[in-house]
Amino acid sequence: LLSGTPFDLIVDLAVGREAWVQAKGSKLLKGWHGKFLSFTMDDPLIEIHNLRQVFSAIWPMQWRRIWTRLWPFAPRYIVFANGLEVKPGRLEEVARLVDEGMKIVLDPSSPLPFSEEDVKRGFHIMKKRHAHGKVVITILD
Repeated sequence: LLSGTPFDLIVDLAVGREAWVQAKGSKLLKGWHGKFLSFTMDDPLIEIHNLRQVFSAIWPMQWRRIWTRLWPFAPRYIVFANGLEVKPGRLEEVARLVDEGMKIVLDPSSPLPFSEEDVKRGFHIMKKRHAHGKVVITILD
């Protein structure tokens, strides 16, 4: 499914470091034009009891961000530490990108109906890292 022409942009909402390594190693991003946008930490479960653990949780992502800006041939790594904060104009920008032909790849099982069983199935697909695109739950018809 993920072969052929490399992507301009990959948005990571769930995986973290593994997704970056796979995207980079599989040439899924267009050289220095490609962008990898991450909204998640490298490890989704982080225990922080001291300053050293804070540093070890944050430093790898920040270093990736720095070196991809300095190295002209690497796809750009962008991390949003504040999560999915929606600011004025962001949704309009996403709508514009879709209108301009941005393709969103959906998992073949998507869209799933909004039921307890299917929502659990969607989370199971994401947890097992078996999704081949976005897992979508239909809330309204």
